[in-house]
Amino acid sequence: SSEYDWLVIDTALDVLVSLAHVLGPTFAEFYKMVEKHLLRLASGSEAYERSTAVGVLAECIRSMEGAVTPYTSSLFKILMHRLDDEDAGTKSNAVFAIGLLIEKSQDAKEVGRHFNTVLGKLEGFLNMDGARMKDNAAGCAARMVGKYQEKVPLGAVVPALVGVLPLEGDWEENEPVWGCLVQLYSAGEPTILGLTPQLLPILEKVLGPPEEQLNEKTREQVVEMVKFIHSKQPQMVGKYSGLVGVVRG
Repeated sequence: SSEYDWLVIDTALDVLVSLAHVLGPTFAEFYKMVEKHLLRLASGSEAYERSTAVGVLAECIRSMEGAVTPYTSSLFKILMHRLDDEDAGTKSNAVFAIGLLIEKSQDAKEVGRHFNTVLGKLEGFLNMDGARMKDNAAGCAARMVGKYQEKVPLGAVVPALVGVLPLEGDWEENEPVWGCLVQLYSAGEPTILGLTPQLLPILEKVLGPPEEQLNEKTREQVVEMVKFIHSKQPQMVGKYSGLVGVVRG
């Protein structure tokens, strides 16, 4: 039956993702043998097929890192289509995958062809209902800023990004989001500095419970950011008891 067929395929895809995680960049040699099958699934008629396949493509991109570069064009072709998918889960996974592709690929020319289109769609995605889409869109925006800051209109993108925080559906995306914001803050980027009053209550929430919101590395970065803000504006930070505790360590 088709249900049994999908069960077999779904299990194989789980194995594929596990293999990608283990092999890392060397998985690229294996990926070229399975790419056409994954792209076909990602173009399937069933929403669950498309959503799952696009999610698997995202994990493959993440694992291959820079070794994904030769596949940049074929991946963009399918993922840009899926950005307009009628299925919310597929669309959300496509946003996640595209953020990773922009971050990991070294084909700046191919990335550049799609960059502004993706950026234009992100504004709508950040305003959509559903925490998962917002979180994936925030992660995508953060990865775009992190890799190609000079191409991004920070005055528009950074306030939109801060406006969806704290993330509520996918805490994994806190790593690129806060990594990006800490990077901008450290560089003295004017937009993010001007958003300090808006950031402080968000910082208190992400550094509070549950601890799983931030991994250890991201937590350390965010704590240093709070300490830096306190060194410049102690009275402003002093309004938030959770942050005062962080500063005192």
